[in-house]
Amino acid sequence: MDKRRLAGLTVVEIMVALAIAAIMMFFALPAFNDFTAQRRVAANVNYVISAINYARNEAARRGVNVSMQAVDADDDANEWGPGFCVTENPGDCDNPIQLFQAEANVTINGMGTLNADETLTFNPRGMFTGGAAGTIEVCGQDADEDPGRIVRISAIGRASVGELVCFP
Repeated sequence: MDKRRLAGLTVVEIMVALAIAAIMMFFALPAFNDFTAQRRVAANVNYVISAINYARNEAARRGVNVSMQAVDADDDANEWGPGFCVTENPGDCDNPIQLFQAEANVTINGMGTLNADETLTFNPRGMFTGGAAGTIEVCGQDADEDPGRIVRISAIGRASVGELVCFP
């Protein structure tokens, strides 16, 4: 057997392998970026749903009104984006029962009856005291086809999630 054949890979073989790997990365990176944007939106939707359910449960458990309160609702197009808390004292996120920090590069905006509303209050029976159903839109900011979800809050306080096209 020839010793030269056992020496390993040639430079040409290594260059071909690197070129193939670079081409694969070129196609995989945009898909990965969209995937991470979708996961970011999904995580924030889970935070919103968790906060709503937690506020309802705490209201029933404690026997008092409990609110989900926006930390900083200065931006009417992203009033829930800076985060939100569950508290017994509406308007006070300084001493919350639970604090939820939203992730960056996502907008969380109340729509319809919840537009510019920074507090969702639930009574001791776990019912939404806002009276009318509303929605919260969660949209990504970086993806080409921004994924989005809509959180629907019924008049009795139940939350459900649907698909949303944020920037048609």
